[in-house]
Amino acid sequence: MTKSESKQKLLAKKPGSIAGVVSIPGDKSISHRAIILSMIAEGRTRIHNILDSSDINKSLNAAIKLGIECKKKDGFMEIRGKGLHGLKDPGQELFFGNSGTSMRLFMGVLSAQKFSSILSGDSSLNSRPMERVAIPLRKMGARIEMENDHAPLQIYPSDQIIGIKQRLNVPSAQVKSAILLAALYANSKTVLTTSFVTRNHTELMLESFGCLIRHNEQDIILEQGELKGINALTIPGDFSSASFLILATLIAKDSQIIIKNVGLNPTRIGFLKILQMMGGNITTTIDPNNSYEIQGTIKVKSSELHGINVPRNLIPLSIDELPLVFLAAACAKGTTTIRNATELRFKESDRITAMATLLSQLSIDVKEFSDGLTINGGVISGGEIDSFGDHRIAMTALIASACSKADILVHNTENIDTSFPNFVETMNQLGMDIIDPES
Repeated sequence: MTKSESKQKLLAKKPGSIAGVVSIPGDKSISHRAIILSMIAEGRTRIHNILDSSDINKSLNAAIKLGIECKKKDGFMEIRGKGLHGLKDPGQELFFGNSGTSMRLFMGVLSAQKFSSILSGDSSLNSRPMERVAIPLRKMGARIEMENDHAPLQIYPSDQIIGIKQRLNVPSAQVKSAILLAALYANSKTVLTTSFVTRNHTELMLESFGCLIRHNEQDIILEQGELKGINALTIPGDFSSASFLILATLIAKDSQIIIKNVGLNPTRIGFLKILQMMGGNITTTIDPNNSYEIQGTIKVKSSELHGINVPRNLIPLSIDELPLVFLAAACAKGTTTIRNATELRFKESDRITAMATLLSQLSIDVKEFSDGLTINGGVISGGEIDSFGDHRIAMTALIASACSKADILVHNTENIDTSFPNFVETMNQLGMDIIDPES
């Protein structure tokens, strides 16, 4: 889509100071998993602070088409699970829009069913690689067909799902989670081995639902087991959404914020460690009353950032926040290099090329590699930017106004609703100035 065809535009003006105390909507990654596990658990689950976004609605709609009762009640979502074998033939295509998490996790569950399924998405999702998920699922007995590594994809009834021993060669929590969901149906245990750390939300939530699963930094061992509904499952605030507030505060002048009740899972906060290495004034306090997920409070103050070589081990722990790391590098003194991030090319957009283009248009010196960027910090000029159909690119571009010389106009911002529907309202409450230029 060209800029002239833009559905929605947002104009971000240079703010004064950013300040306030705020809570963040529920975590998107965890909300998806809560829906799916509640769906295949025995009995009722009540989910508190579930994210209300277009991506999450895709998972809810798929669950409903599979025969699951999902009702929004006062303060929570109630899902009446039907157990591992209680799903029904949807009788129609399951459409996941732009939600890659939905499609890949549902692939795991639907691979084990006795009915056929067709899964598709919008043009962006249908261009993202799916064989990385299908290949290990086929080893388990799944029957999945697609053309050229892309959805739409057809899943045929499975005769039997078998447990496997599998080394994960892709640092993707979605691939891992799809295998684990299929493994719930297997005739023997499944063992996953990896040399890198990825998000462990699925493992933690499986434990909460009563699954027999053991995991450490290298191995995950899942035994067969039924899942039981949970009376009160609370979703922590989304760290990825909080990251936009964190960076905006760091790069704006004379700013300070407190973010409450936000998820602080160690497999998600690589972004904090990177920013602290760059000189960011960030402190965290863990809530002593945590349950299955660690959460707490983050305090942030304006800081002078400096360039670094981002450690390889922090890349999988900050994969969704790397566009913001690129922006932090643009606002920092000196040079920053981010490598080993090839996975970024398989997100809602090719986030390496998208951010290289965005920063170049904002007068920042960037060198692109196959697996990352080298960025020389400078002065952000302001300008006119396209989101590349990617919610995180759109929000990153708007956040750049916190240290720009001039306004930044971002085209095609309707995609922000996929993960952070009240983004503009939240940022403006804290002191930013983001408006619809046509209203």
